[in-house]
Amino acid sequence: MRIAALTSQAAVLLAAFSLTACASREMAQETGDPFEPANRAVFAVNQTLDDAVVGPSARVYDTVTPDPVQTGVRNFMSNLNQPVVFANALLQGDVHAAGDTVGRFVMNTTIGVAGVFDVATREGVPQHRRDFGQTLAVWGVGDGPYLVLPLIGPSNFRDATGRFVDRYPHPLNWSEEESGEAWAWGLRGLNGVQTRADLDSAIDSLNRTAIDPYVQARSAWRQSRSAFIETGTRSDPNYENLPEFE
Repeated sequence: MRIAALTSQAAVLLAAFSLTACASREMAQETGDPFEPANRAVFAVNQTLDDAVVGPSARVYDTVTPDPVQTGVRNFMSNLNQPVVFANALLQGDVHAAGDTVGRFVMNTTIGVAGVFDVATREGVPQHRRDFGQTLAVWGVGDGPYLVLPLIGPSNFRDATGRFVDRYPHPLNWSEEESGEAWAWGLRGLNGVQTRADLDSAIDSLNRTAIDPYVQARSAWRQSRSAFIETGTRSDPNYENLPEFE
């Protein structure tokens, strides 16, 4: 009798484990996050680095750097990214956006002093945002499983691939020798600090109010990314209101 009872209990436990495993797989399929344990581990490391180094550095930068200078940094970095936007606009078949982008790049690089001043916007030339992840989406490629990348943060298979491809048309990578120079890494670091400073209030709100910051960050990034895929431009007022976690 005892053996039968133990066998029955073992069967119940085995069934429970099987149901739990099935439920976990179904949940992973529903959330599009089959690598959630690994993603959560990377997310935790990213948060630790942000709390200890990146966040404090960004807040110091924001405190000591005047707003006009920060605007100039944003303009410069945006202008530096225009070859990426141009290449992807062409790949998406958006000739109008490609033409606008060339006009902005020439105008801001010359009259705008290497892009520090956004002359093109004042002259009515619209700004577009394009990247290769969006291009892949336009070509019908699915987003794939959700990923959290070290230091970079939320992504997915498609957009992680896009990030890699977008390195090539970016001016900082046109020359392999210059790409590794200290000044090039300095510009990348400056861009990262400025971006983190711009996102400080959104990240602080997420950390303070979210029951599960990981899930909230995943949801917010997907909403933001979905809007970007659809609009492709930061100038769209609906896109402006969405949080961005990149």
